[in-house]
Amino acid sequence: MTVSMLDLRSEQHPTLFPSKKKQDGTVISTSKVVAGKTFVRDPKKISGIVVHQTACVFGPSSDRQKAYRRALGIPAHVVGFRDGTFVVPANLLWYLYTSNGFNEFSYGVELEGQYPGLLDDPTTPKREDEATTWGGTATPLDDRAIETFRASVKWIVEEGRRLGSPLEYVWAHRQSNGQKPSDPGAAIWKHVVLEYAVPTLGLKVQNERVIGDGKQVPSGWDPRATALY
Repeated sequence: MTVSMLDLRSEQHPTLFPSKKKQDGTVISTSKVVAGKTFVRDPKKISGIVVHQTACVFGPSSDRQKAYRRALGIPAHVVGFRDGTFVVPANLLWYLYTSNGFNEFSYGVELEGQYPGLLDDPTTPKREDEATTWGGTATPLDDRAIETFRASVKWIVEEGRRLGSPLEYVWAHRQSNGQKPSDPGAAIWKHVVLEYAVPTLGLKVQNERVIGDGKQVPSGWDPRATALY
């Protein structure tokens, strides 16, 4: 199975990562801005990656290039699509508001799809940012998606280490954001993190580590963990 990388860094705004508007019309930046420019971090201080799910599937399916360019508006260093392509939308050393308390010392990886926090559990959220019961069908995590997501993680780990980052850990976004307990979800954690990032890339999990209102990795994701979902 072939996975391709689409590098859109040259299309990204050179001084300010795309901003977005809140419901009240307030414009907020999705990157840390210093002296009018997106802040560039010291690679030697970046020690891990944070894995996210997008909680949606990007379309239109008839125009994949248009779908891929939606990554330019996502505050992430890599966005893995389900169809065999991952996109690099931003300078890896940019400080992006993507992983809450992990922002300063991590690379953020977004993986396309809507995945439940716990497999076969109807009480987990439909979306990781909504406290509602599961009311729809989860995005299938098929072999092509898993292979693409693993390639996304492999690329950012290898590139980060090439830049001089001592990448040692892999964290779930839920560990720094308690409002997103299913981020990235049990299936992603199993197939991408535990079965690949740990044994193949040499990364380590820190199941009990939390920042702010974050939640520990639950036993439903990793049998070595002790926390409940």
